[in-house]
Amino acid sequence: MNRTDYEQVFEVVDDMYNSLSKNPDSDPDVLKVLITAATYLNNKKSSPQIIASKTVNGIMLANASNKTKLDQDNWNRLKQLLEFAKNGGPMNPTDFRAQF
Repeated sequence: MNRTDYEQVFEVVDDMYNSLSKNPDSDPDVLKVLITAATYLNNKKSSPQIIASKTVNGIMLANASNKTKLDQDNWNRLKQLLEFAKNGGPMNPTDFRAQF
């Protein structure tokens, strides 16, 4: 059975959240972006590609402004979201409109 685009993006977002929420030093802004993304995906408020773009953008902005770092597993997950955002999304993650 093929998973829907929503399910694929949700799985990556969920894995990132579960990984980061275990670390007390995780950036709360990144966690907030992931919770927002999961809510949008669950309610299908937008296409999964746009939600992936907004998630990547939000995490990159939080990391840049708070000078936090992601571990290698979460960087790989972020790359998965970036690839998903590039494949079929009308808005890329560097677009300033790509924010929650």
